[in-house]
Amino acid sequence: MARTAVMVAALLAAAGTLGSPAPWREGVPLAAEGSRAPHGLASGPSGAAHPLAAGVGRAGGPYEIWEIQGEGLASPYAGQVVATHDAIVTAVGPQGFFIQTPDARSDSSAQTSNGIYVHTGTPPAVAVGDQVDVVGLVQEFYDFTEIAGSPVVQVDSHGNPLPAAVVFDASLPSPHQPQDATAYERFEGMRILVASGVVAGPSQFFRGDPTAEAFVVAGPSRPYREPGIRYPGLPGLPVWDGNPEVFELDADKFAERDDPLDAGASFSAEGVLGFEFGGWELWPTHLTLHPAPLPVPVRPRAPGEFTVGSLNVLRLYDDVDDPGPADDGNGATTAEYARRLRKLSRYIREALDAPDVLALQEVEHLGVLHDLAGQLRSDDPLLLYTAYLAEGNDSSGMDVGFLVRDSMAVDGVTQLGASERFSWDGSPLHDRPPLLLEARYTGNGVPFPLWVLVLHNRSLLGIDTPSDGPRVRQKRLEQAQSVAAMIQQLQEADAQVRLVVVGDFNAFEVTDGYVDVTGQIKGEVVPSDNLLSGPDLVNPDLVDEVLHLPPSQRYSTVENGTAQVLDHALWSQGLAAFVRGMAYGRGNA
Repeated sequence: MARTAVMVAALLAAAGTLGSPAPWREGVPLAAEGSRAPHGLASGPSGAAHPLAAGVGRAGGPYEIWEIQGEGLASPYAGQVVATHDAIVTAVGPQGFFIQTPDARSDSSAQTSNGIYVHTGTPPAVAVGDQVDVVGLVQEFYDFTEIAGSPVVQVDSHGNPLPAAVVFDASLPSPHQPQDATAYERFEGMRILVASGVVAGPSQFFRGDPTAEAFVVAGPSRPYREPGIRYPGLPGLPVWDGNPEVFELDADKFAERDDPLDAGASFSAEGVLGFEFGGWELWPTHLTLHPAPLPVPVRPRAPGEFTVGSLNVLRLYDDVDDPGPADDGNGATTAEYARRLRKLSRYIREALDAPDVLALQEVEHLGVLHDLAGQLRSDDPLLLYTAYLAEGNDSSGMDVGFLVRDSMAVDGVTQLGASERFSWDGSPLHDRPPLLLEARYTGNGVPFPLWVLVLHNRSLLGIDTPSDGPRVRQKRLEQAQSVAAMIQQLQEADAQVRLVVVGDFNAFEVTDGYVDVTGQIKGEVVPSDNLLSGPDLVNPDLVDEVLHLPPSQRYSTVENGTAQVLDHALWSQGLAAFVRGMAYGRGNA
């Protein structure tokens, strides 16, 4: 008797918008009113004071740094020239440095920061441990408080002890809501110590910075997606706190390094708390990394087993510009396309152990699947895959399909729901209609019948927005109800149907608080936990195998440092007795 193990995986793209990140500063306008000089020169090589730039004016103060920072989200002295005396340099960057009030002069308030950034525009002539006097213009540079305007810097002494660092750990930053708006602001520019942290999301990738900021937590455990609407949520519905303990780590802010930070790595760090691109970041002066374990492939098949896998290949376009707009701006060069095929082949063979049935999402057309099958055969002549795909309704040309090995006899491939309409506006309900494979595993001598349904549901994009949210939620509900009806029709036709439902559900294993897409599909939903819900159409319920994984393995993607399940494997009660487990073949998660 055949035994089945389902392996599901998704290749991940680093979160973030492609683009060239700005350098530290170049040609930055000042926040002060009137005609002011932009960021200018630093102090001279000796650290001696230089005259203030023309138009900067007389300085007020001297003030302590915590007075300049204030208790709010912005400095009460923004737009004014101030002086601060006898501060200690805590970190030095290529166009500025950080200073902090000595501990003896701290106001000991939990609401005010004792640190601030001094922007010089050129390499500053100061060193960590220097005691300095600074005169300059206070400004909020994209909400980051700094002293700028060609500041005058006087070095008084060297080698002074540094102020004590604020210790970030499992309880600070707080993992709970509600939080004050100044939860991080009160530490802006101050020294921070993380004794034992974890990389929650890998280094982001930008064209100008291929090893950009990583998402981290200061405690020992990675954060996961939990049920509910992101805080503050809606009355009467479950609320997810949003994992406010996650912040960013820019490992190369003060030092040249090109090694990426991998999710799951542990680290210890000292540095200062900066703010950039709308996020709070630890800019380390000292960083020790302990690499994460290497990704683990799915286990090898046992004798008599066969496997069903799923893989989102992330907008796999070929190098041909087809007629029409679908692939405009999305096509790959010949070299890029060849490289992607090689990488996907290796991933399928080594991480997923070449499943007997591989369901795929985000494929341009059948020719691309033929190319991938050819690459697999070229890399391993024993891997004979046949490609199946039906064109759908997606405006970008993305479709779902199958690669099926010669260990399976295919009896039919049917597209479902392509003509169904969305009640909101009459547009197609399924942009990427479900595709149903009917096949038999023949590797054990006695044919083993199997049905595989691949899904790629509407994304979460826009679900929280006032303008698009209602439409997105309604579409996700109607799609889930439609799929549930398809499943139930198969179960009613054959009470013992051996059905696997796999793919990129774009939904968690828990409710998002708006619509429990996975719950609707598997037949297990709590209406009171959702803003929208429909009738329970599936009986008996499907088995959600991800719930049988260890909690630490319940993720297929990482979004801004939060591990979450979007890719699922469900099966019918008629197949459950034959299932031997599920695993995610890890890529760069």
